[in-house]
Amino acid sequence: MPTTDYRAEARFFDRVAAAAVVEPMSHRALDRYARPARPHLFGKEFMFSLLGDVAGRRVLEVGCGDGVASVQLAYCGAAVTGIDISPASVAVARRRAAAQGVTAEFRVADVAGADDLGEALYDVVWCDLVLHHLVNDLDAVLGKLRRALKPGGLFVAREPVAYAGWLKRVRAAVPVRVDTTDDERPFGPTEFAALDRHFPGARRRYFRILARVDRLTRRLGPIALAARADNLLLRVPGARGLAGNVVVWARA
Repeated sequence: MPTTDYRAEARFFDRVAAAAVVEPMSHRALDRYARPARPHLFGKEFMFSLLGDVAGRRVLEVGCGDGVASVQLAYCGAAVTGIDISPASVAVARRRAAAQGVTAEFRVADVAGADDLGEALYDVVWCDLVLHHLVNDLDAVLGKLRRALKPGGLFVAREPVAYAGWLKRVRAAVPVRVDTTDDERPFGPTEFAALDRHFPGARRRYFRILARVDRLTRRLGPIALAARADNLLLRVPGARGLAGNVVVWARA
């Protein structure tokens, strides 16, 4: 099995973090996830809707990046620990929490390496668009995440998916730049099998067929309209092969 170059991954995200702008989020942006009104349309809102009341609950965010989701979780009242392989990202996350006036713990950690996440410490393990960077070590990583959860704790992840080979070729021809690292890989049957081994009974919900329009516009109206069309398309047998993201969740 190929080995992921995690030092290259860290350097990539250090460069991303260097361009980050840190300023307080608006209450409207924070409340969108604290009280998600459209979880059926947007994967991240759906993830927040799965949490219920997180006030006082311990949440581990794996691959916290520059801390946006960790700050949103802390705003909801969670006791958040965010970890990331990128030292620059962790530094930005700390600045973001301070600018927002929320409390969260951030530390540099290599979840695929020797770093221990502890045992039965967290009520929630949150992974948003990070596990597809760890596919070469996914079994070991998922084992750590499972052990870190308290009995009955919630594992929730959102990841890119790639089922249809022809669709990947079409996407490659579309002139929309998406920054990626050399070692990341969308989830497919092998990765889902690993998830099912560690989290039996894990459930899935698919998103983003037409809603990939968000790469062309940040206007919420057109994106929401496309997401509503996605809901109709995803009822068609076989349509999940066109999806761009999946949310996976399970109880320990």
